[in-house]
Amino acid sequence: MDYRTRWQQKRRRRQLIRLAVIPVVIIGITLVGLLVQSLRASAVDWSYAGSGDSLAVPAISGNLVLAAFSEGEVHCLRINDGSAVWPTPLRRPQRFVSPPAAASDTAIICADYGKIYAVGLTDGEVHWETEAEGPLRGAPLIADETVYIASKAGKIYAFDIKAGNRRFVTDTRAALCGQPALCDGVLVAAGCDGTIVGLDPDNGQRLWGCRVSATFICPVGEVGGLAAIGSEQGRMYVVDPVEGEAKFSIAVSGLLRNKAVSDGQSLYFCDSNGWLHKIDLSSGATRFSKRLGSSAQAGPFLHKDALYCLVDGNRVVEVDAETGTVRRCWRGYDGASCLAVGSNYLVIGTYTGKLFAIQLGH
Repeated sequence: MDYRTRWQQKRRRRQLIRLAVIPVVIIGITLVGLLVQSLRASAVDWSYAGSGDSLAVPAISGNLVLAAFSEGEVHCLRINDGSAVWPTPLRRPQRFVSPPAAASDTAIICADYGKIYAVGLTDGEVHWETEAEGPLRGAPLIADETVYIASKAGKIYAFDIKAGNRRFVTDTRAALCGQPALCDGVLVAAGCDGTIVGLDPDNGQRLWGCRVSATFICPVGEVGGLAAIGSEQGRMYVVDPVEGEAKFSIAVSGLLRNKAVSDGQSLYFCDSNGWLHKIDLSSGATRFSKRLGSSAQAGPFLHKDALYCLVDGNRVVEVDAETGTVRRCWRGYDGASCLAVGSNYLVIGTYTGKLFAIQLGH
C-alpha cells in the first residue's frame, strides 16, 4: 500500500470520527440546556407547609398571601418570603375550600358549611362572623365596601365589609355554586340547574332571570362588561348583563369549571381537557385554541400580557395572550390543584397542604 492510499484512509477515518463526534456534542449541549431549564422550571422562591393532607387554597392581596386549608385553618403570609404575618393562624372546626378575598384591611373567608368570617389582615383577629343558609362553595366578591356571597341554598347575601351589617339577602331559588360577578353595574349569578339571574347590587332586587339547558358550577366571569358562564356540558355562555340575553355561546370539548377572564377585547377560558381558548368578544369568533396538557385544574389568570394555567396537576404554563405561544413552563409540583396570580407572583396550592411561590420575571 503506497503512501497516498494510507493518507486517504487516515483522512476518511478522521472524517468519520468528526461525523460521529458532532452529533454527540450537539446532543450533550441539548441535554445540558434541558437540565438547566428543568432545574430553573422546578425552582421556587419559597414554599410553605400548612395543615398536612389538606387542600391549600391561596389568594393574593397586595403584598400578602391568604391561604385557606380544608382542615380548618387560614394563614396569612408575606408574598416576598412566605413568612407568617399573624402570630397564630385562624383555626375553626370548619372546612375552608374556597379562596378568601380581601379589601379594606379585612379578609373574608367562607366555610364550606355556611360560616362567614371577617378577619383583620394585620393581626388575624375576627372582626365579625355570621352564618348563611346552605353550603358556601364559591369565593366571596368584594366591591365598594360590600361583600357579596352566594350560597348553595340559592341566596345572595350582601354585607358591609367593616361592620358586617347585612345590606340585603335575595332568594334566587337556584342552587348557586360559584362566585357571582359585577358586570356593567349588574350582579350576575348562576345556578346548577341552568338558572342565570341579574340583581341590583345596591338592594338585591331581581332585574331579570333566564334558564338554559346546562349545569353551572363555574364562577361567573366579568369579560369586557359582559358576563361569561361556563357549563358542565362544555359550552361557554356570554350574556348581556343589562338585558339578560345571550350574546353568543361557544361549544368546546371539555367541561368548563374555571372562571373566564378578559383583556376587554377578548375572552379567555380553559376546558377540562387542557385546551386554552381565546374568543373575540365583539364577534364570538375563535382567535386560537391551544392544548396545554391533558387536563386543566386552574386558570387562565391574566397578568400583564400573559396567561397562566395550572395543567396536569403538576405544572404551570405561561402563554402569550396575543398569539397563544407557550413562553415558559414550571413543573414538578405534584398534587397541585389551585393557583393564584398577582403582585408579580404565582402561588400554587396542593392537596398535600403545601404552597409554592414563584416570582415572575426571573
